[in-house]
Amino acid sequence: MGLEDEKDVPTIPFVGTIHRKYGIFINNKMKKYNLSFGQYPFLIELYDKEPSTQQNLAKIFQLNESTITRALNKLEEKGYIEKHPNYENKRKNYVKVTSKGAKIAKEVMDYDKQWDKICSENLSEKEFEEFKTTLKKIYSTIVKREEKWVFQLLIFCMIRKYGIDRELDWYCAICLGKIWR
Repeated sequence: MGLEDEKDVPTIPFVGTIHRKYGIFINNKMKKYNLSFGQYPFLIELYDKEPSTQQNLAKIFQLNESTITRALNKLEEKGYIEKHPNYENKRKNYVKVTSKGAKIAKEVMDYDKQWDKICSENLSEKEFEEFKTTLKKIYSTIVKREEKWVFQLLIFCMIRKYGIDRELDWYCAICLGKIWR
């Protein structure tokens, strides 16, 4: 008897397991390219829509900029991407795929389609499309909720910084906890 047979199971065990299995799938496929699950999506995104900035990638993937920087540095060390300065804003770099990176990206681009095929083996095409539509709605809800918390946190922490209310330290800590859980 597995989780799928139990009643009243929250969604996270299912989402977490699917995510881990996807990571294993991608890591196995990426071994011969010396790439990892954490680097793969950036290479594909940059190949599809280059050039981009680290800040834009952080927004697209809902990750912090330090995580993006680490992944991009590894891709750059391997010669798959290169960074170019933005002369209008020196704090930003443009990132683009090299010819070596483009060659790899072309070879690995269909791995997400392969994964979707695995995931949809026991579903009709309509069921899988409905699932993706529902998943997108959940994603949108979560992202909007997080943005709301970030905005509230920013306001409260600014108030606290300027000494209007010391009791808000505690509220800021709660907001931070909700954002990064």
